[in-house]
Amino acid sequence: MPLWYTSVIEEHLAVRNKAGIFDVSHMGRTILDGPDATNLVELLVPTSASSQAPGKSFYTLLLNPNGGIIDDLIIMRTERGYLLVVNAANKGKDMSHIRTLATDYDVNIRDVTDSTTMIAVQGPEAIQALQPLTSTDLSQIKRYTHVSAKVGDSRAMITRTGYTGEDGFEIILHDTGLQDDAIATAVWTDLSTRARPCGLGARDSLRVEAGLPLYGSDIDETTNPFEAELSWVVTKGKTGYIGSESLASFSSAPLSRLRRGIVLDDKIPRHGFIVTTGTNEIIGRITSGTFSPILKKGIAMAYVEPAHSKIGEAVRVVVRDSPAQGTITKTPFYDEKVFGWKRLKQ
Repeated sequence: MPLWYTSVIEEHLAVRNKAGIFDVSHMGRTILDGPDATNLVELLVPTSASSQAPGKSFYTLLLNPNGGIIDDLIIMRTERGYLLVVNAANKGKDMSHIRTLATDYDVNIRDVTDSTTMIAVQGPEAIQALQPLTSTDLSQIKRYTHVSAKVGDSRAMITRTGYTGEDGFEIILHDTGLQDDAIATAVWTDLSTRARPCGLGARDSLRVEAGLPLYGSDIDETTNPFEAELSWVVTKGKTGYIGSESLASFSSAPLSRLRRGIVLDDKIPRHGFIVTTGTNEIIGRITSGTFSPILKKGIAMAYVEPAHSKIGEAVRVVVRDSPAQGTITKTPFYDEKVFGWKRLKQ
């Protein structure tokens, strides 16, 4: 996937207003099955796996014993086991972590990244873009559920998830590996007649605008789910998973920082820029920043001190030694009545 095919703004707006497609085959894909698959997943993540019915997809976290985030991922529960979709840069680390913990479990672990292709179809017209390629009624697939289906000439899993804030689907095409990708290429080519091919630039600006964290920038092994505003993935009352004891202590102790959105009056914030009060007291640091094509302003995610995290509070961001006025803002940054998957409920 290139940075862009035409331009970041054109591709960004195509996804917000119509439909865009992303080749996300770089994401890691691993199948866990066998008699102890559910027990292993329960150990791995803070979200209850046993309560997920086959056909359910869910966002969750891999944690280290200190409660730090090893990775964020999507898990799909199937009739036979689980399919994990992890961040590309973390695949090796994640698999080492999982295999180490799986030693005492009767489970099969299969990396299917190179034998599958993954394409995201995102935007309010995602159904219209994808429907001609499958006989499955896409309108009947609920958000965060998945089905097995045929897409083009390939067996596939279609999950109603994404990383843009919009409605859409992520398609995993089976048996379309790197050695013979003609089937996957045909699917991509067909989709591109109804949806705009999009690159990494738009993928990043869309996810920032939606307030979605990026591993390595907004979350990492020094970040816990509570300060990252991801505690909603922790199933209430669940214990015994890796990091559970640390999370129990975090939940009852004051936090030193919180992830928040910031909108600037002008200028574009970037990773690492300092956040201050109006009197130049340092209160945080930007972790992701970009230009919002919807707001036509600079937007960012940052970790700030809880005392200065109230929505609507005025702050400054030091942009190349020059302070820019900003406001602590609720994410997503756009009006959810106009953009994003929730507008479907209006």
